[in-house]
Amino acid sequence: MWKRLSWLMLGWGLAAPGLAEVMPVPDVTVGPAGRHLVLNLPQARLFLYQDGKLARIFPVAVGKMLTQTPIGSFDITGIYKAPAWHVPKSIQDEMKRNGKPVQTVVPPGPDNPLGPVFVRFGESKLGLGFHGTNAPASVPGFRSHGCVRMKNNDALELAGTVSRGDAVTVAYQTILLNEDQNGDLWLTIYRNHYKQDDPSMPYLAQTLLDWQRQHRIALYGKRVDDALKSRNGKPVCLSCKKAVAGINGELTAVPWLSHLNLPQPLPASGPVEDERQPGPPLSQRGRAGVKAG
Repeated sequence: MWKRLSWLMLGWGLAAPGLAEVMPVPDVTVGPAGRHLVLNLPQARLFLYQDGKLARIFPVAVGKMLTQTPIGSFDITGIYKAPAWHVPKSIQDEMKRNGKPVQTVVPPGPDNPLGPVFVRFGESKLGLGFHGTNAPASVPGFRSHGCVRMKNNDALELAGTVSRGDAVTVAYQTILLNEDQNGDLWLTIYRNHYKQDDPSMPYLAQTLLDWQRQHRIALYGKRVDDALKSRNGKPVCLSCKKAVAGINGELTAVPWLSHLNLPQPLPASGPVEDERQPGPPLSQRGRAGVKAG
């Protein structure tokens, strides 16, 4: 497919060491008012937007291959402090197969896989939520049974920030295009952990050609090939003359996917069976207390 880019300038190199500290952002339309959570599964990152502006990025652990976190649009539907973990039957069976003691309910405390708080999104039957963990080393990654694990302090911060009804978008974007404050174009490609067909791939070459014509800046086609081969999640500058370059300020998404209404990859069938908590929601005062903790 890259014959169409053959006339681009050739160049070498990956992003400079430390560039991964500047996090690329996915191309998801965010409302101009209120809070909006965007979870991009290939990145294992949760983006918190306030009034259309990026306010916080959290590392997370999402579903593994056999228990994928489903994509789609959701709302925050509950916030639960000090949750008990009602162990799903499938995980009880997994405990039995692994020779571990089979538990049906794990009470609140340091051994609870939910950590100190559970923020549910979507209908309760889906069993989806953001929550803390008793295994902080598992964050970030692809290790859960479908829910979204966070470091305990991050989970508490999130619970003290969001409210019922806040929007949640779960996306699956392996290819990110961003511009820095200098106007340079950065390409970041992540591993396709769920081995889904990537509907964005056919649009990448044309998007790069359009960007080049619009900005009248030659892009380095060889760097695109290198990024596609490595899929290492490191931002690569396609417009910088130097192969090893630094990102100028923050990165903002190039709107190349959000307006296409592309088909989304299908998650694993059946409801998520992970760390569910049916307890009562926190009061507003309770949420403030969690945030302070």
